Formats: sequence, C-alpha cells, structure tokens
Amino acid sequence: MAADAADIIAAVAGDIADGVEVRDQGTVIRAAANRALVIAHIAPEEREELLAAIDDTAARAREAGIAIDPIEIRERDAHEDEWRDVWKQFFRATRVGRTFIVRPSWDPGAVTSGDRVIDLDPGRAFGTGGHASTRLVITLAEAVAEEFAARERAVARFLDLGCGSGILSIAAARLWPQATGAAVDLDPEAAECTRENLARNQITTVSAATGSLEDVAERPAFDVILANIQADVLARLAPLFPARLAPDGRLILSGLLLRDADPVLGEFRKVGFTLGRRLDEGDWAALVLGLEPSA
Repeated sequence: MAADAADIIAAVAGDIADGVEVRDQGTVIRAAANRALVIAHIAPEEREELLAAIDDTAARAREAGIAIDPIEIRERDAHEDEWRDVWKQFFRATRVGRTFIVRPSWDPGAVTSGDRVIDLDPGRAFGTGGHASTRLVITLAEAVAEEFAARERAVARFLDLGCGSGILSIAAARLWPQATGAAVDLDPEAAECTRENLARNQITTVSAATGSLEDVAERPAFDVILANIQADVLARLAPLFPARLAPDGRLILSGLLLRDADPVLGEFRKVGFTLGRRLDEGDWAALVLGLEPSA
C-alpha cells in the first residue's frame, strides 16, 4: 500500500496491537519502492479484532477515494522479544542534523569533539533518527536553538508531543540543558520507553507521561513544542497549541507527507500561527511556526 494509506492502517492498529511499525523508503528497515508495510505485534486473542478493524478502515478509505489497494496481509508466530531484537540488525550509530549522533548500546560509533550523543534503545516505540521526519525535527530544533541564542532568548520549558522512544526529548535536553521538559504519548509503552531512554542518557530534567495535548496544562507556557505525529492529528489539535506556546516561542511540526504540509499549515494559520521555515526530505516535510504578534 502507499505511505499515506499505511499511516491510516497503522493508526487503527495502534489502538489494538502491542506494537506497530511502519516501513517505507524513509525508514531504517525499508520497504520495496512505492510500497509501505505495517508491522503489528499482537497477542493471538487480538487477531480477529485487528483484522476486522483493518477491513473496516480499508472500506472507509475506499469510499473516501483514498488509494489503499492492493492490501496483502501475512501472519506468522513470533516471540515478543523479536520486536526489540530486530533493531539490532539494522540500527547503527547514525549522525542526525549537524551535531547529533544517535547510537544503540551495541554500536558506540565514532564520537568526535562537539558531538551531542543520544544513547537510544527504541524498544517498541517509534523514533531512532533513521526516519526522515525525526531527522527533520532535530535539524529544525538545532536551527531554533541558534535563532534563540542569536537573540539571547532562553528556553525554560519544552514539550515533546508524541514522544515515542524519547529521542526528541533527549535532543531538546541536549540543546537546552537548563530547561525542563515534558514528554507525552498516548501509548503507555512509549512513555515508559521514553523514561528508560531518559535514564540511559542521565537526563533528569524531563518527565514522561501517558496522555495527549488535551492533558497538558496551558500554563506555564512552553518556549518550544516538538510534535512529530500524524498530519490529521496535528490538524485536529491545531486550536489547542496557541494557549500552550509562549508568545515568542516556536512550534516544530513533522510527520507530514509533502502533500499534507500546506493543508496542515492552513489549519494552524487559522488559529494564529505564521510559517517561519519549512524543510523537506524525500516524501516528508517539517515546519517551524510562531504565533502572530498580538495587536
């Protein structure tokens, strides 16, 4: 199936399965050209519920004119440890942005002076730095850090919405070590994975919790918000962001296919945001937004 259709199926599977992974041309483990795979790890008793949910979602997608076919479903038995172990075959120390190196415990990589190191075990949570959307957010976060430094603007608080493995929380903590951070994810296992990776990196200034943007208090406002999640979710949540971002703060959005970037930007412009910068890589886009100055 196509990448955008895979995201739809993955969102549905994520509500049922213990772990969900999307593979396309931008991920560490790649799918064939012009194809995308959704890998769901489920308990045997969840099988029928998941298959029914996929059938229902595919039917509704077809009715809406979304190109979702052909869909092919394959099944096999697997031990629960396989999900974690498969990363060891493909996840190696990787340079992300200009100053970061992301590395797993089994590959220390070559660290040089000035590198910001992120030690990471993704577990079943999304985010290794191998996906374009993650790389885009980190690159733009570096740019925002330079912008703030140039105007002597301190960062006291940041939010990582949809924290996954915690990679963006760790990157933000490396960029703004004096700040306190909040990491939030709807998936309890992702929140726990973030906690483990924060501890692995000896970061004590970030707290991780299960929840959504609605659960995040409006005050005190955040100076930087990072949100690498699905386009439809970002569009729906757009009205909730202005109250949670400082007037001169920055909102970094990704998880956007190229075709989604302008429609999502339109939703954020409706609630008072302006575009500061856009960065594309492959099929993916990321945006830096700020709030329009008050009259």
